[in-house]
Amino acid sequence: TANMNRAMLVTVLYRLAGSPAVSGSMPFTDAAEGQWYSNAVIWASQTGIVTGTGADTFSPDQSVTREQIAVMLRRYAAYYGYDTSAAADLSGYSDAGKISGFAQDGVSWAVAEGLIKGSGNKLSPKNSASRAEVATLLQRYSGWLSGT
Repeated sequence: TANMNRAMLVTVLYRLAGSPAVSGSMPFTDAAEGQWYSNAVIWASQTGIVTGTGADTFSPDQSVTREQIAVMLRRYAAYYGYDTSAAADLSGYSDAGKISGFAQDGVSWAVAEGLIKGSGNKLSPKNSASRAEVATLLQRYSGWLSGT
């Protein structure tokens, strides 16, 4: 199964937001303007949903990880005024220590809200997510958005 990359996920979130009008230029040196994902990346950067993978990089073709998904979904919800204060105790997951510092709050929130579920007692935060896995997660997320 094909993995979802960062540009794809940002484009899905941009379309979920109704594809709002975008102005401004591409803030990342590794993401070109005039691409299928360009407006989505500019929008996501301007809204704070993404901050990039480095000082001025976005890594559009890099497979999105489970922890990156959690962070983007939480930032999207916060941007649109949803309560993102829920937090789960992740200490029961054997790989909780592998969650990146930037992703701690996002993963804790996504687990608390039932968006991300562990397998066994692992969250696999750095694993890439297939398109099918992301579709399932986005179905849960859509239900969460409409139910809050």
